Formats: sequence, C-alpha cells, structure tokens
Amino acid sequence: MQINYLDGNRLYYAFLSGSREVIKNRKELNETNVFPVADGDTGTNLSQTLNVVKTELVKDDSLNVTLKSMGDAALKGAIGNSGIIFAQFINGLKNNLANKASTDLNEFAAAVENAVDYTYQGISNPVEGTILTVMKDWSGALKDFKNKTDDFAEAMEKSLDTAFKSLQETKDKLQVLKDADVVDSGAQAFVYFLEGIVDFIKSGNIKEISSTQLENIEKISEKELSLEEDINHRYCTEAYLANLSISTDKLREEISYLGDSLIIAGDEEKLRVHIHTNNPEELFADLEQLADIIDQKADDMLLQYQVKYNKISETAILTDSIADLPQEFIDKHQIHLLPLNILIDGSNYLDKLTINSEKFFTMLEEAEEYPSSAQPTIKTIENKLAYLADHYQSIIVITVSQKMSGTYDNVAKAVEKIRAENEKLEISVIDSKSNSGAQGLLVMEAAEQLSNGKSYQEIVEYLEKIRKNLYIYVSVDDFKYMVKGGRVSPLKGKIANFLNLKPIISIDREGNGVAFAKAFSKKGNFKKINAILKEHQEERGIKRYAIVHGDDQKRAEMFADSFQELLGQKADFVEEISPIVAINAGRGSTAVAVLMREEG
Repeated sequence: MQINYLDGNRLYYAFLSGSREVIKNRKELNETNVFPVADGDTGTNLSQTLNVVKTELVKDDSLNVTLKSMGDAALKGAIGNSGIIFAQFINGLKNNLANKASTDLNEFAAAVENAVDYTYQGISNPVEGTILTVMKDWSGALKDFKNKTDDFAEAMEKSLDTAFKSLQETKDKLQVLKDADVVDSGAQAFVYFLEGIVDFIKSGNIKEISSTQLENIEKISEKELSLEEDINHRYCTEAYLANLSISTDKLREEISYLGDSLIIAGDEEKLRVHIHTNNPEELFADLEQLADIIDQKADDMLLQYQVKYNKISETAILTDSIADLPQEFIDKHQIHLLPLNILIDGSNYLDKLTINSEKFFTMLEEAEEYPSSAQPTIKTIENKLAYLADHYQSIIVITVSQKMSGTYDNVAKAVEKIRAENEKLEISVIDSKSNSGAQGLLVMEAAEQLSNGKSYQEIVEYLEKIRKNLYIYVSVDDFKYMVKGGRVSPLKGKIANFLNLKPIISIDREGNGVAFAKAFSKKGNFKKINAILKEHQEERGIKRYAIVHGDDQKRAEMFADSFQELLGQKADFVEEISPIVAINAGRGSTAVAVLMREEG
C-alpha cells in the first residue's frame, strides 16, 4: 500500500508497533549492553521509557497533537542514555513539525535530519558507533530516497537496510563492542523500533506479543561477555526539570564537572538531564538552585555491573533506605536499596541517593517549610522488583516497621503483581518491626546467613525468629524535631523543652515508637542507656550492636568507646542516620541498636 502522507493517527500506530518490537527484545538488549557502562539495563530502561509514552500518547488526526504528546511523555519517562537520546530525537521531530496537521516524505526527511542534529547537540561528547550513528545514517538514507519516491512505505522499508548495515558496523567503530563481539544495544533498539514501524506499514496491524513469545523471551540465557571494566562514576543519575532559569548550554557548563556521559534533552521549559557521577547529592543541590525538580533517579551502576558479571548469590537482599548500614558492607554483600522520598520546599529527593545527611541538615536550616517523607510508590517498587526478578531466583525484602511507614504495605502490593508475572520466583517481605541501626543489624544478619550458605527459606525463617531480639534506644537532644516531624504534639514538646527533658525513644515489640525513658541532661540520658545495655548483657547477652547519630560524630564515638568497655565487644558499625530518620530524630541525636542472643 502506498502512503503519501503521515498524520497523527498513522504516527500513533507506527509508534506503538515500533515500541512493541523494542519491548519484546528487552532481554537481548540488556545482555548486549556494554557501552557506555556494562550495567545491563538498556532494554529495561528503554522499555520503561516507551511504556510511559504509550500510556500518555494521544491519538489524534493532527500530527502536531500526537507528536506533542509523544515529546512531552518521552521527556517525562526517559530513563538511561538511550532513553534520553530517544526523547531528544522525538522532541527534535516535534520542534521541526510544529503546527503540522500532516506531512509528506520530503518534509519528514528534513525534519528527521534536523532532529538528529538536535539529538547530537544534547550530548556533551557524542560517540560514533552508537545509536547516534545509526540515527544519522538512517536519516541520510531517508534524504536520498525522498528524491526517488514520495511513498513513505517504500522509503521506510529501504532505509531500514541502511540502518541495519550501520548497526552491524558499530562493533568496528567502538573497541569495547569489538572485544565483546556485540553491536551497540541502543543502536540495536533503534533498529528494532524501525523494524516494528516497517512491519506495521506492511501488515497494517500491530501484532500482540503472545504468551509463548514472552516465555521464550524470559528463557534467553545471559551471554558471558566476561568484561573487566573500571566504573569511574558510580551513579547513572537523571533529573526531570521544569522552568530552567538559565540556558541549556549554560546548564551544561555548570554541571559538567560532576561526571561524564552528560545528556540534556528538551528545552528550558521542560528537560531531562542525564549524567554519570559519584555525587548525585551535589548535582541535585546545584539543580535545585536553577530549576524546579519534578522527578529524579540515581541507579547504582557498580552494583548493576557486579550483579551481571560477579553475582555472589541467586538470592537478592533488598532493604529500604531507613536501614542504616556501612556502605562498605552494602557493597561487599551486594545489598539493594529502595530509597524513600524526602520532600523539601516542593522538591522530592531520594533518601541516601540524591540527598545525604550532610546536605539534609544544611538544607534544613534554609527550608521555608519543614521537610516531610513519603514511601516509594508501588510502581517504583514494581520496577525495582522486576529488575531483581530478571537476575535472581529469590528475593528477601526487609522493610522499616509497618507501624511507622507505609513502605511495607506498598512493597506487599507490588510483590503481588511480580508474583503473578513470575510464579517461579520466591519472594518474602519481612517487617523488621524496627528502623535505622536496628533494621541495619537485621539486614546484616540476612547477608551473613547468605554468605554462610543458608538457603532462602532458612534465612527467611531465621529473620522472622530473631527480629524480636532487636532493640534501639535513641537519645534525642530535644523535642524540636519530633514536634516539627509530627511525632509529638506542640504542647507536649513545649512542656518537655521547658523542663529540659532529654527523652530516650525506643520501639516496642509490635514496631511502634515509644518514649522509653527520660532524663534532665545528656549525661543522665547516657547513664540510663548504659544501664539498659548492662541489663541486656546480664539477661541473655548481646550478639551485636551499632551506633548511629545525627551529625554528632564525637558523641557517637564516645558511645562506642564506653559500650565497648562495658560489653567487652566492639560496635559492628558507627554511622550517620539517614535523612529520613533525621526528620524526626534531628541533629544531635545518638542511638544504640542492639541484637540480643537467642534464648537457650
């Protein structure tokens, strides 16, 4: 069938067909993902990007209406290098075909050429042998064919051959692809996208992915690429921004010092920023001064790389960011993190990823409104669990107390969906009935049990058995933060501060926060905690303990030294509390978390 024009309806169905082909090949794209970092997520990221666009795409007779909805949704949903490059390309088309109800091949080919240029401009250091090269070569082929035909069907089918040839040549243009004997995964995804469009043009319908095809996709085995790679910048970090107060070129100058692989897609009104960095918290502190932060993410590429090439177990351990643990321990045991959200003056930050305790306390002093927290959304949790399900046979999730946060409930709901999609996956959600350092100790126990060769089921049963032995005692400097965080009424806080009370906060056996004891000085407070630990030691003995603090390293070290002398054993760790915990505990708080020994 000859097609002489492209309108909104045709674009709508072409996009759906192209997206289907990319999503169908998600596994393969993950497996061949070695550039710019071999973190194995190109297929996942592009699938998520395209799914957002599919959800928000408007089907309309007018090309302008459909393309505008596509461009806006692409910026909103773009994830990863290739996802943001896709978004930039789509927005380039949107800009070049603005106010067009339909377009012919000649005009479309020129728009594609300009969109490719626009895409290159969004990348700080464009690299050939990637999706960019294939886009450029395909655009050149379209430009040639527009002089030979006015039929979209013929031009798209024949230009696909050029795109495929360009794809095969990527492995000769980048040494890392040549060494792994694979083509660039982003470029492969773009070719799949074009193949889906051509298939729709030829068949006139969008083929659904059958259950058999899905099963075969899931059975694709991991290729052993055996890559040894230095990851210089750990976090693949992204921000979705609005109302940028400077130009995108100036923004590039302002943040380029933070890392590499910088891509800026969109314009000052709405844009997506992507950068590989070791300091996500610095990036977002800078961005907060320049734009409205609508959404953000920071993926741990080092952990993704380890999971793909050096995985230590077939059981994944996932915990939320309220669990306080040393980063060294987290890295050694490949523990996965589910960040909670911190809202400060209208901007949402990811606990421990895009904001740390140091930045939090600095921002706290300048905030117009007191910060608040929110559990991760069910969709965010589903995405995390789906990633883990792709790489592990079983998952153990350890959450903050259900009585303190909705995180446990949201995880449980997300697990239902993941189980329905993967019946063979073993997954358990364990309510720690604690938080902070105590939750961290439970995660430590899980990781060490796994290292000692215990099975998934043995670990789950063990954790459910020992969590009753967890205790935490928090010495709060004053009630100010608990009042502002909503944990204590203003009246009670005012009376307590007037009396100079220094409370000790604990958690009961059901996971509720309780006022455990109080003193009239920090010194008196410390003596009470010291006496409590002595009672625990005499009762059954303490297996392990940890010290956590809110920006008071000196007092935390004093706690650690004193308790070591008292108990005859060293603390497992001394760490700063997470920003989420700091909202209520506040600056100057210090806590000891304890795991008692089993009876008998």
